[in-house]
Amino acid sequence: MATNQNEIFRSTITSIFDNHNNVIDRGFTRKSATKTGLKKNDLELALAVLLVDLASCDQNFEMREYNIIQNGLRRIFGTTKDEVTKLINQANTTLKNLRGSSRFAAQLKENLDENARKAIFEVIEEVIAADGVEDGFETYMRHKFADLLGITLPADTKSS
Repeated sequence: MATNQNEIFRSTITSIFDNHNNVIDRGFTRKSATKTGLKKNDLELALAVLLVDLASCDQNFEMREYNIIQNGLRRIFGTTKDEVTKLINQANTTLKNLRGSSRFAAQLKENLDENARKAIFEVIEEVIAADGVEDGFETYMRHKFADLLGITLPADTKSS
């Protein structure tokens, strides 16, 4: 009897997550990319650069942050684990040769609809919360990325 209940519970939870992911997937319609000609992998790299920049801002890129980035890329773009590893390596190399990640945020804003940008911001919030400590620079990055992505922050986070 308990095994049957466990299987029903497992099936219900799986169904809830599948439905949630399907709703998320339908919300991510790309804007016309004919202006910029960006491809999916360009947008994946743009997001990876933002997230790696954020995760590295405290000089300690933790495995929890890596996992959040991996899950975020999967949720938003359907990126595989192998692709995530390559993207994170590419993002690290890109960040070493840049002075900032603003141009990548602009690419995301120009090519993704509002629902996708909000989902990106949810991943940004998850990366910030990963280590349980939010420092002043992470607060700054939250506001910077919200502005660059065209996201309006709730009133309670504006003064953080």
